[in-house]
Amino acid sequence: MSKRPIKTPTRSITPVLPLTPLPSRDVTEVVETRDPRGFVSFQYSYTEVSSHAGRTHVRSNKTLFADGKLTREAFEGELEGDAYRQMVDEAQRQMVRSLSSWFLPWIPRPRSDWD
Repeated sequence: MSKRPIKTPTRSITPVLPLTPLPSRDVTEVVETRDPRGFVSFQYSYTEVSSHAGRTHVRSNKTLFADGKLTREAFEGELEGDAYRQMVDEAQRQMVRSLSSWFLPWIPRPRSDWD
């Protein structure tokens, strides 16, 4: 028995678009290269929020290295005491919302005919 028991008819290849030669170019194209210092870049940032003695303390730091320049921004500040509680509540709501989209299909729903 051969490896290909069914024989397919041979077909000729027909081009879909007419093949036309490209026009010749005598113009030299100039390609600009980037500055060799700019091939590496990174960004690092953090924000720290804490609550102490009824006040919300915020500390933030951002470091950026791009185009051969290192830039650092930092600040500290205080907010009303309720701001911390609002941030925690919003973070929890967002976490529950994202987890529910993952786990909702696997949570069994109560059937209405079990009453």
